[in-house]
Amino acid sequence: MNFFSSDAFLETAAEVFHPGRTHSIEVCRVGGVLLRLLVLDDAQVLQAAPFYDFPQPLEGPHEGPLREVPYFPRAVVATTTVEARVPEAKGYQPAPFIDWKRFPSWKDFTAHVEARRARLFDDSRRCRTKLGREVGPLRFVFSDERPSVFEACLRWKSAQYRASGLPDLFAVPGNVALFRGLQARGALVVSSLSAGETLVAAHLGASWSGRLSWWVPAYDVAFAKASPGRLLLEDLLQASHALSHAEFDFLLGDEAYKFHYATHSRVIGPVGVPPLSEQLLAEAKARVKGVLERYPPALSWARAVQRVLRGPGRPQY
Repeated sequence: MNFFSSDAFLETAAEVFHPGRTHSIEVCRVGGVLLRLLVLDDAQVLQAAPFYDFPQPLEGPHEGPLREVPYFPRAVVATTTVEARVPEAKGYQPAPFIDWKRFPSWKDFTAHVEARRARLFDDSRRCRTKLGREVGPLRFVFSDERPSVFEACLRWKSAQYRASGLPDLFAVPGNVALFRGLQARGALVVSSLSAGETLVAAHLGASWSGRLSWWVPAYDVAFAKASPGRLLLEDLLQASHALSHAEFDFLLGDEAYKFHYATHSRVIGPVGVPPLSEQLLAEAKARVKGVLERYPPALSWARAVQRVLRGPGRPQY
């Protein structure tokens, strides 16, 4: 299972989005797989919530009671290498990740990236030099407990949503409360990159069971030319490797930059038998997509809105 199957995420989601309702975390059998899901009032299985990407099936046998659930809209259905990209036309989406076991040393990993995107780290070094010269020495903090860093990350992300013409998820108090609750439970890592005394980028990441997830990145647009979002990502990657994490998870989304670094991709899609309403909705979406494909800018905008509405938002790269 993964972070979205954990007590930390599911309990926080219950408290924030469904206060006053009784809830339990149960192992459910859906379409032949076992998922750890949130059940409200002993009847309703939570299928969607802000920033709820996807649960990952449990491995191995399970002892104890099981709740039978006919359908769940988005879960891990397979794992592939990144070379076997997930065909979007089939209704599935990729969730790229790095399997750190493949890289005994950081040098091994940088060689992997350079084979995908030549001179990417060279360009990052030039950006670091420029930012350090013009603003101040760079300082990365993996776990930065300053409240100002958390607030800056949300403020920059909100501005990014608005500038893109997308819904501002952090204008919703409950979404902010979700991340504060996760932080209080020790499941959220707030990271920062500063140049001198100036904060230039921040990230809210999920940390659970040896996995670090790239979740809510943001940066000060005043320094956009120096790619501070990418620099912070690469600092996080190096820290994750040094901490002997099992994985670095890019979560849901097919943004090209994720595949510069990733080794594998989880295939995310529905499990079980969808109700008739879901089938009709899927058919309607397919027809709309067919129309939008004739107008690429409109299709790009629609995909961006979809990514934001499900939570993690656009990349800061």
